[in-house]
Amino acid sequence: MNKQTNGQRRFTVIELPVFSIVADSLGLPFKYLSELVKYGGVPFLLMLVVSAISFMLVREDVSRYAASVLMVAHFALFTPFSVTWSKLAIFGRPAIATDPPLAYSRTQWLYLLATTVMVISLVILAGPSVGLVRYGQRNFDNEIVMVAGMLMVAGLVLFAIGFVRLAFVFPAIAIRKYAGISAAWKQTRGNIERLAAIIVLSYAPYFVVRQILDSLIGYHPPGLAAAARGCLDMLLVAMATTALAGPALAYKRIVLDEHEEAPALGGETPSRE
Repeated sequence: MNKQTNGQRRFTVIELPVFSIVADSLGLPFKYLSELVKYGGVPFLLMLVVSAISFMLVREDVSRYAASVLMVAHFALFTPFSVTWSKLAIFGRPAIATDPPLAYSRTQWLYLLATTVMVISLVILAGPSVGLVRYGQRNFDNEIVMVAGMLMVAGLVLFAIGFVRLAFVFPAIAIRKYAGISAAWKQTRGNIERLAAIIVLSYAPYFVVRQILDSLIGYHPPGLAAAARGCLDMLLVAMATTALAGPALAYKRIVLDEHEEAPALGGETPSRE
């Protein structure tokens, strides 16, 4: 919160309640189960279709980039859900009363653009070093592998810091209050560790469950068991998307609750561009 004192601008850092926000984020799928099915059901079913096609292409050696195809499809199909879920987390049901499932408007395109920039940034920061690691491994050059590994870790750490500092870009876009990268950077100041903890803890349960299922199910050759495992895995990925409510709730706590009145904002958000 900003305060003016003796002509000098003083910034008071609002500490985020980490566990409270994480608990709210993890509880939203149960609280808004009907909205989860309504807005997440179609993207999930379409992702199953994309996964099946990708699997068949890989088995026929048609495509070597199945993982990239799945990632692009996931972001494209789940962007409307991500926008809607962020609005739901911040303002509740009235904010999405007029939102149709799987619809793209200017807001969704801008959200997808921000996601694309994030992925490209990750590729730029970590991609070259990953390629260098693989080159060193193929040539049994341990020195190259070690140096490239250090560069890769440095790139990932840099990306993680940037991602946390700019995490408020996404909820701001979702509720059409995006004010630029500089504003998002300033809004997270003083809460980097807490915001990082919120993001990690919001996603952690889905990651842990996925690892447990992998260890219990193990590998199955193509067949009904493999298909069931693929569906379950895709369901966990889809459910993990709801964890974006964590930074959305943090954004609400720091930016909206302290500077504006939420009821007034809630009345504005249902309209669509």
